[in-house]
Amino acid sequence: MSSHGEKSVKVKTKKENSKSMNKTNINQQLRRTFPALAIIAALFILPQAQAAPPAAVHGYSTDCENLISEQHVGQNTIIVLNITATFTGTFTGTWVGTERDVIHADGSGMVQGSGVFTGSVNGRSGTMIFSYRVTFPPNGREVSHWVVDQGTGDLAGIDGQGTTPSDEETGPTDDCTWDTFVVEYSGQIQFAP
Repeated sequence: MSSHGEKSVKVKTKKENSKSMNKTNINQQLRRTFPALAIIAALFILPQAQAAPPAAVHGYSTDCENLISEQHVGQNTIIVLNITATFTGTFTGTWVGTERDVIHADGSGMVQGSGVFTGSVNGRSGTMIFSYRVTFPPNGREVSHWVVDQGTGDLAGIDGQGTTPSDEETGPTDDCTWDTFVVEYSGQIQFAP
């Protein structure tokens, strides 16, 4: 060693250098791991956004139909109707829309309608699109299918479908010059998260 103010330099051995690097690596690893673990723990604590389970729906609508147009194209008759319906049951409110009927010469045909429902569904208020399609053979039972979606307000995220197991024609009235129907509906709805 030097006696005139020279500094002594200590040389680390390979073993000491390795210990120092391992501490550094471990500290860096821990600094990366703890935030990741905190994020994962937070995800388990947060409430999970899940869709509500499907709910059964059932009820009736009273449909008031007024003619917009009727035309004959070849052997087909095409009828367009303006419809206002009052819903009771799971769907409570009014629906306003149009329907297009195509009736073939053999008596078969297809009915399609779509409009806006305004009211409540299981206590939730808002609007939604309610659309339907009915096909019928010449001498058989009709097949119907309805769909609801595009909700607003408390009905945002609604999605549902079903059938109309029965309908009964009750005839024209002063306000419903084409016809009136009482239609049963049933199916399922679900609300997205």
